[in-house]
Amino acid sequence: MKEAYDSLVFRNLCKQYTDLDLSEIADLEKMVQQLPIIAELTGTDIFIDALLKNGVDSIVLAWEHPPGRSLYKHCVVGEIAYATKEPAVFQAFSREGIVRNVRGLSQEGVPIDQTVVPLRSRDNKVIGVIIMEKDISAEIRHEEQVEFLSQTAERLSSTLMSLTFTGFAWEEWVGNGIFVLNQKGEIIYANKNATRIGKAYFPDSPLGANLMKALSFASMQDMLDSLASPMEYKVDNSHFLFRVHPLVNYMELSGCVVSIQDVTELRQKERQLDVQSAIIREIHHRVKNNLQNVVSLLNLQKRRMGSEVVKKEFEACVARILSIARVHDVFAHQSWNSLNLLDLAGYIAENLVDNYTLSDQKIRISVQGQEVRIPDSQAVSVALVLNELITNSLKHGIKEVTDGEISIFVEESDGIVHMMIADTENQDSDIVLSIKGDGLGLYLVKLLVCEQMGGTFQIERRTGSTIAKVSFPLYRKEEDYDSTVDTDRGR
Repeated sequence: MKEAYDSLVFRNLCKQYTDLDLSEIADLEKMVQQLPIIAELTGTDIFIDALLKNGVDSIVLAWEHPPGRSLYKHCVVGEIAYATKEPAVFQAFSREGIVRNVRGLSQEGVPIDQTVVPLRSRDNKVIGVIIMEKDISAEIRHEEQVEFLSQTAERLSSTLMSLTFTGFAWEEWVGNGIFVLNQKGEIIYANKNATRIGKAYFPDSPLGANLMKALSFASMQDMLDSLASPMEYKVDNSHFLFRVHPLVNYMELSGCVVSIQDVTELRQKERQLDVQSAIIREIHHRVKNNLQNVVSLLNLQKRRMGSEVVKKEFEACVARILSIARVHDVFAHQSWNSLNLLDLAGYIAENLVDNYTLSDQKIRISVQGQEVRIPDSQAVSVALVLNELITNSLKHGIKEVTDGEISIFVEESDGIVHMMIADTENQDSDIVLSIKGDGLGLYLVKLLVCEQMGGTFQIERRTGSTIAKVSFPLYRKEEDYDSTVDTDRGR
């Protein structure tokens, strides 16, 4: 780069292009010697200009800049500063006063802020000006971003008002990372959460980065179409959920708002739950198999018994164990920890009817009501209750009939499950008899329903039918199920 100041060049420029006399030129030279100090103190490019002979434009006589940085890539000494491009210089000459903070473009097209101070001779005549130029490119970009964000806020306000009527759940974005993008897909705003989450894509500041390209979209419209509904992206071992909403100004797309949510921890917990669920299903499967082995052993033992009474007791035990096995079989084939009460009741009823009815009997099964799901903590108890009540109907209610029906009705109201099990012989009567039920089966029902599940149990006999009613709360504390059933009582 050519030296910014040369005494011979300085004097020749003054004599060739200006009307300055020798004393005025000498006065300006004294000021030129101070330029390096002024440039370093102010951190700006410093010039000394003098009017051309036309009295309008000016010429650059001297130039200094801070060490290591400048607005200019080449020396500008000797170049003409036209009044049309640098109005602050012309104003300082014509008004003979300081002109501060006038914006313009440098000779190389860089946005600058100019402050121009007149230089006077010994007789107080304005013989030149000292110019301080500062690069304001960053300030211009910042102002443009502020302006865009200001407009964005207005558009968001009107957009949110319209979205209120379309059912858009803006509250879903609260607490997420928020990026605001311009039409090019560049990030011009990022809240704290977005800056933190966005480090996976932009290790440094995300401002100015192109999120649209980072997500591999060719255009803003492609991005809006694809991310209108939440879409998940994976970066290394991190998972992010993106959603975009357009910013429209006067029917034109001016940018968009991007919501980003870090769902890495959620996905990790889901994987852990999947593993745990698989382990639990395997446990249920093995328990079911073990119970079936127990049933097989009991059936082998039953065949060795000579007493019909003992065989019936074995059959009752087998039915109870199969009811429990059914519960574990259901849980072994599903990923949730609850089961459908209607399905359980239907399965138990069908198996019991097959085991207890004779070939010439026609017993129908009717299972109706609400789709009620009961938790795993209640499933075994409810299965045993159903087993005992349906067995009771088959053994005592419709034992001798050739044509009958077992009806099961289920409903849930205010957290209370209601079950009704009834058997019908197609006979009509208004006689009602209360059944005390001192046998082991009904004793188990009372123990399970009233003491373990905190519910109520009632059974009554009308001529032609037996009706059992069971009610219990759908959920109870786990410690309420810690008690064990004492089968020795009530024998």
